[in-house]
Amino acid sequence: MFKKLLLSLFCTIVIHMVFAEKKYSAAIDEKAIREVVNDAIAWQTENMPTRGRAIWNPQFTGWADGVFLSAVSDWAHYDNSRDFKSWYGKIAEENRWEVGNRSLNPANDIAVSIMYGRIWLDDPKPYYIVEKVDRWNEEMVLNLFGGWVPLIPTIERLDYQMKYYPKTDNLLFEIPQNQERWCWCDALYMAAPTYALFANITGNDEYREFMNREFWETYKALYDKDEKLFYRDTRFIERREANDQKVFWGRGNGWVIGAIARVIDFLPRDYYDRNRYTNLFQEMMSRIATLQDENGYWHTSLLDYETFTSPETSASGFFTFGLWWGINRNLLDKKTYLPIAIKAWEAMVAAVHNNGMLGYVQPIGDAPQNITAEKNEVYGTAAFALAGLEVARYASENK
Repeated sequence: MFKKLLLSLFCTIVIHMVFAEKKYSAAIDEKAIREVVNDAIAWQTENMPTRGRAIWNPQFTGWADGVFLSAVSDWAHYDNSRDFKSWYGKIAEENRWEVGNRSLNPANDIAVSIMYGRIWLDDPKPYYIVEKVDRWNEEMVLNLFGGWVPLIPTIERLDYQMKYYPKTDNLLFEIPQNQERWCWCDALYMAAPTYALFANITGNDEYREFMNREFWETYKALYDKDEKLFYRDTRFIERREANDQKVFWGRGNGWVIGAIARVIDFLPRDYYDRNRYTNLFQEMMSRIATLQDENGYWHTSLLDYETFTSPETSASGFFTFGLWWGINRNLLDKKTYLPIAIKAWEAMVAAVHNNGMLGYVQPIGDAPQNITAEKNEVYGTAAFALAGLEVARYASENK
């Protein structure tokens, strides 16, 4: 017990030392929220990483940058005072609207497509552009559609994945072929919202049904009903932490909370399985809320804070997003969850350096590890932007 108190005190001192001169306010006020989120996004756009960007995760079309670009497109729909739309719009054009490479983990390839969908929704062109076209006759496509072809590569990939990838009968991650399906919890965030959104855009209900089926297959394979948390993948089900607790990765569960929230936003109100998503969201958040540390953060291992002492802001960011998102949609009781949500937002703002960089982001990985305040990655800033968007929405509606 004494050791635990010392570790907690040490983390508190380090956080305050690193961010002692922070200029950002964590007030639940739209002006303050816009300042810190815009600065964090602006810093990230000027410092897009190249490390970890390879053929399986290419820059600007791979999953990591795709998560960030899609989150920025959501934020810019609310506040485009820094003209982020021009920034990601140029990237989309330079991408030629393509998704990621056909990687071993194809769910990752379509994370960027939320941005393409947002661009189209902000300036929709005639509905018939989503019908099948001869992809290789690019001149014809440009003439017919005035150069507006952002949806076609995604639609082709969604169709391809639906047709060819659900060909395994289990989701054991250890078998490489199984990774064509959503056999790791991150995949829910990368793919499920894209299928749900494009079902709305195109009117193709098959996308929604495919998403729904695959989502609940992943749930059956990876959800621990006792702990109300997801394993990252099947390799972790039998593993234990140093304290003999089960291994539940912070960001992995953050991906799931983010996925559920975004899917619900894209589902029709009368969708027959909508309540399954809302029930799962409420069940998970009731558990996650109890795991917040005294400084407002969550860690890379959700059940072993003594080993993994440092806060982690990609997990914390998605949980903060989930808290405010749930409160705003009346899915989480305000009296119970608002104090937790405020504490979480204060913690996230405290992790932003003076120059706008969000610190304490775990690098690309799949398991718990200790990190430092200098660590940053784009998906951490993405989670922060989504959280800020929901805090701003709350501030606007509760003046």
